[in-house]
Order: sequence, then C-alpha cells, then structure tokens
Amino acid sequence: MRYQLKEFEAVIQEVLDSGGEFQLYPRGSSMLPLIREGRDWVMLAQKEKILHRNDIILYHRSDGRFVLHRIVKIRKDGYVLCGDNQIQLETGIQEDQVIALVEEIGRKGRSISNHSFWLRLYEWIWCCLPFRKLYFQIFGHRYPKFF
Repeated sequence: MRYQLKEFEAVIQEVLDSGGEFQLYPRGSSMLPLIREGRDWVMLAQKEKILHRNDIILYHRSDGRFVLHRIVKIRKDGYVLCGDNQIQLETGIQEDQVIALVEEIGRKGRSISNHSFWLRLYEWIWCCLPFRKLYFQIFGHRYPKFF
C-alpha cells in the first residue's frame, strides 16, 4: 500500500520540531544514481538555520508536491535546486518551503552520513552540472553498477 507524504506532513513536522529524526523511503527517480526507489532510505532532520550548497533537502512545491532535491546555489531570491538525475534547475525555492534536511542515506543495512568522504567525493564529481550533461548525452540515464 502506498501513502501520500501529505498525509504525514504534520507528524513529520512534529517529530522534527521535537529534535527527532524521520526515516523516509523516497519514491521517484530524480535523485538517481544516489538514491533508488525501493532500495534506499533517507533520514530527515530539522533543517539547520543555514543550509549549504550540495545539501539534500525535502521541500514542498507551490503545487503541494513534496520533492527531495539537492541545493545547487543559494541566491538572495531563494534556493536553486536540482535532482541528481536531472539537468533542469528549479529556482526561487523559499526558506518556508523547506521541510527537512537529509542527514544520512541508508542502503543495504548501512547508513552513509551526509558528511562522509565518499558522499562528498560523489558530490564533487557527479554534481558538477556540465559533467552530468555530458554524461547524459553519452550514456543517457544509465548508471554504472557501483551506484
């Protein structure tokens, strides 16, 4: 049975506001190759006062949909976000739209901190938008087995 995240928004917010963490199993393909639906989970924590470039956040769009994407740039008019499996930037995301920050990613019984060396290396290589555009032109949306 699938649930809509909107049904749990109040519970998620209550857990985060009390200093807790919330484990979420994301759906969709926008964060491939890092996060795969049906295999990986993310641990959400209350957003820090200052978010940084490359942080992965859960936010809601103006149409009410919940999205898990990465901060590409921080501007005065809002955040610029993009999924790891995308090249189209989403601009103007405001602070009040941000619900939570991803603190760790879980896979195969293990968790990876968002401060780990391997995740930072992945960000440095994969999150370079010109590299990603070139990769998609050559290989499409297929990924090596190590992801």
